[in-house]
Amino acid sequence: MSHHWIERNIIRTEDLNIPCGDLKGVGNVFFQRLKSHGSKIAQIQAATGEKDSFESLLQRSVRTAIALQKRGIKKGDIVTGCSDNHLNACVPILASFFIGAIPCSLDPTLSNIEMENLIASVKPKIVFTIKESLESVVRYTKAAGLESEIVVFGDTEQYTPFSEFLQPQPEEDDFAPITVEDSSETCVIYFSSGTSGFPKGICINHYYYYHHSPLIPPAKNNDVDVQRQMYENYIRKNFTTSFLTYGSMYWNSSGMGLFLSAITGVTRLLSSDFNAKEFWYLVDKYSVSGVFLTPYQITELVKCGKPSDVSCESLVRINTGGSSLSKRITFELQELLPETDIVPCYGQTEVGILASFQLHNKTQRELYKKDPDVVGMPMRGVTYKIVDPETEEILGPNCPGELRVKSKTVMNGYYNRDFSNRYDKDGWFRTGDVVQYDEDCYFYVVDRLKEMLKYRGWHIPPAILELELSHHPAVRQSVVVGRKHEEDGDHPMALIVLEDNYKGKISEQEIVEYIDKRVQEKQRLRGGVIFIDNIPLTPSGKVKRKELKVKYCTGYPKRPSIQ
Repeated sequence: MSHHWIERNIIRTEDLNIPCGDLKGVGNVFFQRLKSHGSKIAQIQAATGEKDSFESLLQRSVRTAIALQKRGIKKGDIVTGCSDNHLNACVPILASFFIGAIPCSLDPTLSNIEMENLIASVKPKIVFTIKESLESVVRYTKAAGLESEIVVFGDTEQYTPFSEFLQPQPEEDDFAPITVEDSSETCVIYFSSGTSGFPKGICINHYYYYHHSPLIPPAKNNDVDVQRQMYENYIRKNFTTSFLTYGSMYWNSSGMGLFLSAITGVTRLLSSDFNAKEFWYLVDKYSVSGVFLTPYQITELVKCGKPSDVSCESLVRINTGGSSLSKRITFELQELLPETDIVPCYGQTEVGILASFQLHNKTQRELYKKDPDVVGMPMRGVTYKIVDPETEEILGPNCPGELRVKSKTVMNGYYNRDFSNRYDKDGWFRTGDVVQYDEDCYFYVVDRLKEMLKYRGWHIPPAILELELSHHPAVRQSVVVGRKHEEDGDHPMALIVLEDNYKGKISEQEIVEYIDKRVQEKQRLRGGVIFIDNIPLTPSGKVKRKELKVKYCTGYPKRPSIQ
């Protein structure tokens, strides 16, 4: 018996029946599970080989939690980290969960305009930062009129060193996390790009974490014992060695990886800088069993090729997500790693995973190897419908339309921002993704309605580039759209209406170079610049981006791109 069924073109699934009352909040789950793993290795710093046990990680997190409480940090306060991957980067996150504060992390590689906007939007009470980001953190907290305490990982004379938070506390042996009875409360904030604006803080609840963890038993069917045994065998096989993570705690995938580590006792192998050649040797050296890679990183692995002196026999699973992975790259990676499951993860931070394969189901894994365009089946605890965005008609199989969902995992909202437009009149969450499913309920992602671009897994809001373009005296109007690229995802391209007195006096390349000096490397106009006569608008004054993409992005592979 399947765990999903279709009624009037609405896909329904079994409830998860999560014992939320027994779990008492994400902080309690982390605390109990970290405690249960004792001296097992929780983390390893890939560059140095330095190891950290679960009991040591728990002790540092408890001490930090108590130190935060003594500074007046309480339930609901925002605690921000800005750090690359190191053994203490996750400690303020865990400490926040323990006391009911809300962690909200930044990435050190964010552009200045992004950093300024995000700090001002969440107004953290305290910020934990690496030295490399200290100047930006100080500047933008002051610019926002905040009196946030600045804590530095490492030595510092002017600000608080993180070592102060690790001093023994007399009450640490009796410490207990706060109890959370309502699993719908916000427990963490992640940032994500909007359709045309700057990143917004997405408020995630406790249930979101419960839903995406191995705490959940397999779906019911006619032979529950067999299904459960398959599930447990897969968990044991996958979570006995280490999980390699590259993303900072800014990323939802890294936060879920931390949770997964606590639940299963798997070791996290920490590395901040992805290097395709080094990857293969890390897998062998640390017996890595799982990793999350962006499509760009997978493409780099394929380009590099697997060295002849590594086996990678420990690598059971590669998860990938953030944007689509081409069939060619998927098949080439599978040739390099024939015994490894390459698993697409379709979802978005506002909701979580929306379609996936049951990883203990051999038939589904084999299907993906033959048809990499499929992203999986419906997730339990989520209800789905595919809608024609123009007519609102609910569509059936093999008909592409916008995916809308209902689930207790849907975000609580955008922090201090209106989010009513993310729901339709019947209360369904608008994903903004064009999706279709077949007769067997396998999902295929067709396109995105959202204007936000993704370059090598990074969100690139057009508004950031359009703002920079508006500062150039030659630019009257500009629109940034994405040209599809097989390996990188989107290459940002600027369509520009020039001021009359600059026509014929400035080149497209000059505009490209102007932007290069003012944005992050990942935000460059790799799709180039095209001068146009006018920008088409809808009656309500919105740019007809789709019309522009159809007109100017056709035949892109034949045009040279900016490297």
